[in-house]
Amino acid sequence: MIKAVFFDIDGTLLTSKGTLSPLTIQGIKDLRKNGIKCFIASGRGPMSIDSLVGELDLDGYVLFNGQLVFSHDKGIYQNPFPTDTVKDLAIYGDLEDKQMIFGGRKTFYGSESMKIGQKKWINALTHVVSKSTMFKIADKGANLYPSADLFIDLPIFDQPIYQVVMKSPLEEQATLEKEFPTCTITRSNPFSVDIIPKGGSKLKGIEKMVEYFGIELSETMAFGDNFNDVEMLRGVGLGIAMGNSPEQVKVLADEVAGSNDEDGIYYMLAKQHLIGQKIK
Repeated sequence: MIKAVFFDIDGTLLTSKGTLSPLTIQGIKDLRKNGIKCFIASGRGPMSIDSLVGELDLDGYVLFNGQLVFSHDKGIYQNPFPTDTVKDLAIYGDLEDKQMIFGGRKTFYGSESMKIGQKKWINALTHVVSKSTMFKIADKGANLYPSADLFIDLPIFDQPIYQVVMKSPLEEQATLEKEFPTCTITRSNPFSVDIIPKGGSKLKGIEKMVEYFGIELSETMAFGDNFNDVEMLRGVGLGIAMGNSPEQVKVLADEVAGSNDEDGIYYMLAKQHLIGQKIK
């Protein structure tokens, strides 16, 4: 019996235009009416959540790919980087001239072009322009909004930093993994990597959340669409890949829903008899 459902945001809850569809909103309302708890499980930080999914009535949040977990009224788990790791990442970014943001609980620090990438309109834009165009946009943003200081000079060493997002194409993945063996490096798009403490994942955060609410992991369901969702989809009771997911993600899920532009969440919830289906 499913008692909790976890939702990724980008490419899952949000359509390719960066919006919530009416049926997705209705599906979550129906879940909660049926006594099923609803949570976010995202690589994003707290700063952008309200503008993206603030209209949803949710029970809690698993953010920064599982490094920060809280309900609507209580902190449950946090797993920031060791300070030495933050310094290593900052030095690497300075030496390699990388565009990076360091995610704290209340703000991002780093490249302005990466900060604007957290906005809803940029999320929508990634679905309608080419990879090369997105890199040109990011480069233009770097020139218009340069970081005021070197990363090593930012005020990021005396406070918790939960995740670093770095502009990095797919071909750099192996190099970064070798450079930072004490980190987990994953990605939710072709343009950048999410760097978190070693062993961290959305699944780890979900485990902390359900433990707090007294729910078994086997009683959970999760929706996701990309590589940073794989461990979550394989570890929960029922893992659902969106129809817009890469094939490598789909084959590892228990079920494949329709895409984020086809109300895939709503119709999968109905298929699993968690809500009543509305006929189009």
